[in-house]
Amino acid sequence: MATSIASTCIAALCSFVVLSNVSDARIGSRSATATEELAAMRPAPRPTEARQYPQAEASGALTLGEFEDELAAVRQAPLLTPMRAPRLALATPQGSAPDAVEPVSVPVMLGRPPVEAVPRPQIGVEVVQVARNLTTARALALPTPSVRPEAIIARAVPIVPETPGAEGAPEAAPSVLLAAVSPRPALRPEGLADRFPVRATPGRADPGIQVARAVEPEEEITLARYEDPGRPSLLGPRAGSNPCSSRLADIPRRRGSAPSGSAVMASLGNGSGSGRDNAIVAQALSGNVPDFLRDLQPVSFTGIAGGRQTEITICVTPDYLAIGSDADHVRVPLGLPAALRVADGFDMMLPTTRMVDAIYAQADLRLSPSPMTPGPQMSSTDYFLRHDATVDAQFARAGGRGGILVAGHKKDVVIANRLSRAPGRVAIYGWHRSNGNPIQPLSTVHGEYYADYSHGIRLVSRTAYVNGRAIDLRSLLTDGQYASLLNDDGPLNSTTVRLAALQ
Repeated sequence: MATSIASTCIAALCSFVVLSNVSDARIGSRSATATEELAAMRPAPRPTEARQYPQAEASGALTLGEFEDELAAVRQAPLLTPMRAPRLALATPQGSAPDAVEPVSVPVMLGRPPVEAVPRPQIGVEVVQVARNLTTARALALPTPSVRPEAIIARAVPIVPETPGAEGAPEAAPSVLLAAVSPRPALRPEGLADRFPVRATPGRADPGIQVARAVEPEEEITLARYEDPGRPSLLGPRAGSNPCSSRLADIPRRRGSAPSGSAVMASLGNGSGSGRDNAIVAQALSGNVPDFLRDLQPVSFTGIAGGRQTEITICVTPDYLAIGSDADHVRVPLGLPAALRVADGFDMMLPTTRMVDAIYAQADLRLSPSPMTPGPQMSSTDYFLRHDATVDAQFARAGGRGGILVAGHKKDVVIANRLSRAPGRVAIYGWHRSNGNPIQPLSTVHGEYYADYSHGIRLVSRTAYVNGRAIDLRSLLTDGQYASLLNDDGPLNSTTVRLAALQ
């Protein structure tokens, strides 16, 4: 049994060895075949060509180490004259054998290059020759500076320089070279300053230097709110042709049978409110207004819009809205709804606060405010008439005439973006004092139907001019570039446009 098992194991082991050898032989043959295939696929290597170097003249050779030592010696003791250094040997291949070299030499120059002297200029040579040949007699014969005339020395006042020394030391004689002979301006006549006095400006300190003036300076005039240099100019000149005309306002012609202003106001009684406003609006829309209100006046604004200098001109009524004829008329305050109805009927609009400032600044006549006793009676028709009579008296004393631009005697009903935050209110602004500051800042305290004697309705044409080109003023007030020239709080928002009936 044991013999059978042993023989079986030996036979199995021999079979395993035989099979392993056969397998290794097959794998080795396949690997060799794959290697031969890859080698056949590779391109054949290009033959290497020997690189050719330029030939140099053969000379005595020097090894690299010896050359470096020579350079170090030169650096330690630089030479001022040019010298020729040994030649450096370079290996240059010859033929096809890469190891076959023949020493060659390259000339190396050490030290500074030679410097050639610049020839002396010919004029310098001549000067040197003259100086060498100059004798004492010739030198004395050369021209010398002339002597100062005796008369000038006698007239001169000598200046004695201050020389520090001991007390009692003798003073040195003054030198005529330090004489004060330079011309000096004559003194100003004593009475000249008295003959040309300079008037001091009120409110200013006296100047340290008085400057002669050909004429007396004009009195200073302070205008309202123009101290900010960033604001657009409201003081443009009104010279030249008037671009505004009565055709820019759709105001009906006044009938010959229309009642006078005093008759209309007498028929209203002493009431107030919307009933009186409706009667006044009816008279205005029928054309019962003075003829001079149809003569619109230009007011200009200048500033930067869209990156360039721009001038905008608006056309405004010369005075506040009035009922009646040129000879008999009454300025009539109105609530906001009534004022908007008249403005829309005339194809006009209410001004902004900046327009009110510009109108006052460019007015031909500025009247001072005339306040009356405050109280509930401020809205009565009687107060309207009394205050209008006061304004007429001021106008007559100033020599005014109908049709000139006049301002300062009323507050203005205006349009402002604040109305969008205060619905049902009226916006009031203006009534400038003689110093240019308005009594009434922008206010929306009162209801939209409120009106008192101090209010006025100034109307502005809806046609404006931008650099001479006609354009709708409403589009300018809603434009981001141009609105800042015409309105203090920028473009009018959509709510304000609807409240102001500008659509």
